[in-house]
Amino acid sequence: MNKTIDHNTSSAPPGKAYTLVIEHIKELFRKGDIHFGEKLPSERALMSALGLGRNSVREALRSLENMGIIESRHGQGNFLVNNMDKSLGGMLSLLLFVNECSYEEISQFRKSLEIGACLFILNHDQETGLHSLGTILSRLKTGSLEERIRLDKDFHDTLISLSGNRLMILINEALSELFADNIREILFRISPAEWDLLLTCHTRIYEALSERMEADCIAAVMEHYDSYDGFVILHGTDTMAYTAAALSYLIQDSRKPIVL
Repeated sequence: MNKTIDHNTSSAPPGKAYTLVIEHIKELFRKGDIHFGEKLPSERALMSALGLGRNSVREALRSLENMGIIESRHGQGNFLVNNMDKSLGGMLSLLLFVNECSYEEISQFRKSLEIGACLFILNHDQETGLHSLGTILSRLKTGSLEERIRLDKDFHDTLISLSGNRLMILINEALSELFADNIREILFRISPAEWDLLLTCHTRIYEALSERMEADCIAAVMEHYDSYDGFVILHGTDTMAYTAAALSYLIQDSRKPIVL
């Protein structure tokens, strides 16, 4: 008797389907059959190759997209990408919302990340990279306010990238986006004297790296992060009261002010 297969019916538990699909993609990548930016096999091809139903494949692909591994483009299909920094940033935002971490803790973590990057740079020949950092610093000293905002981000991103550690770079990209609006608002509001202090910290970091002075470099990074007076959160007015009430619990242990 002929048996009709319903492709809309999941033929594997969602967890197993997810595992099968990601292992299949990893194998395609390992063999060189697919690269970042290229289109994945169609849903029908994945169903046939893995013996899964359409629902299982779609649930697995949706999970991979949420992780930043693939990108679904309307009318084109699914593509292999590396957007995991965005996924990580979303996870950190959620942790903040449910009070599993604070802005201060994330700032402390990023400070540790930069100290680790500095230690790596000090133990490796990064003369060419340090020249790029010096160029950014020179432009930071003379740039307009808008240029300062961009160059400040470039300085810290370049510092982390000089470590050559891809995991550190990935984490920094997520943290950098998470703090982008806060840092922008801080640089808009600080006084000339406060800006001079921040600029001095940048200069000390660069000079300590150039002269291979480990203790001075670590001290400069720590002073730079401790020099922020607080955080400014940009927010619409519709749910301001709700957010203010929630923040009273989220930031109750913060030693720095947060302006909403």
